[in-house]
Amino acid sequence: MTYLSIVRFIVGLSFLSVAALMDIKTRRVTDKLWIVMAVVALALLSIQLFNKEVGWRYYLIFIPIIVLLSEAFYEVPALFTDKGINFGVLTWFFIPVITVTYQIFSISDDIFFWSLLAIPIMMIIVFILYYFAILYGGADAKAVLVLAILVPFYPHIPGFTHTGLVSQQIPFMQIMFPFTLIVLLNASIIVLFILPVYLFINLKNKDFGFPQMLFGYRMDIENVSDSFVWPMERYNEDGERTIKLFPRGDMDEVIETLRKRGLKRVWVTPKIPFIVPICIGYVISFLIGNPISYVL
Repeated sequence: MTYLSIVRFIVGLSFLSVAALMDIKTRRVTDKLWIVMAVVALALLSIQLFNKEVGWRYYLIFIPIIVLLSEAFYEVPALFTDKGINFGVLTWFFIPVITVTYQIFSISDDIFFWSLLAIPIMMIIVFILYYFAILYGGADAKAVLVLAILVPFYPHIPGFTHTGLVSQQIPFMQIMFPFTLIVLLNASIIVLFILPVYLFINLKNKDFGFPQMLFGYRMDIENVSDSFVWPMERYNEDGERTIKLFPRGDMDEVIETLRKRGLKRVWVTPKIPFIVPICIGYVISFLIGNPISYVL
């Protein structure tokens, strides 16, 4: 459905562009943006299922999707409390297990079902990536989470997206390598191009230090607090000056310690507004699709 692919592209680009501007200015993106985008994504998925004239069992896929969305955007009560197990929450999480199990036993012979099932699976993968801080920012994770719903299948725009694949490979690839994963791959490749920029800046300023010169640059300690950066330098328990390449969290105490030690300039790594690479990767993914397919 070419028209749905075009609509999805416009919707995704519009929301991601607004989010990218917010991320650049404040490094924060309001949840309201992702919630509205998720509602639009769910509506487009409903339209596609309706046009495809699938049976009611296919619509059960919305149950795990909505449960996962609720976990991302709302404070779901704890499963375990002082009084024991919260059976309401247990039921809330158990229902999608039942519905998906039912779908597997009843419509698993249809490859389209497996493409649908890739949506909640991809959403779970996003939760895992966020848990292990591979996707560190909450906004980054929520963007990818909603994209999994917005573009669950490889877009069908003649001359674009999956030109590196033959038509027989597309159903298999969109299950094993969902479109959202392609967006993440392309966004990560874009971020890698920032590393030579750091290297060039440090060589130009004659700031040498390996490997930190590949991940950031030096800055006056007085400017660190007011900038979107994390200090890489710190002192360990033995009082030795060390480098942490991937610092995260509240840095106020670290910055104050560096000031007390009399440091004037310190190595910092920028808080990259990752929504920007995601937005660019989204466009590239629509234009060329999966870069790995060209290699293969």
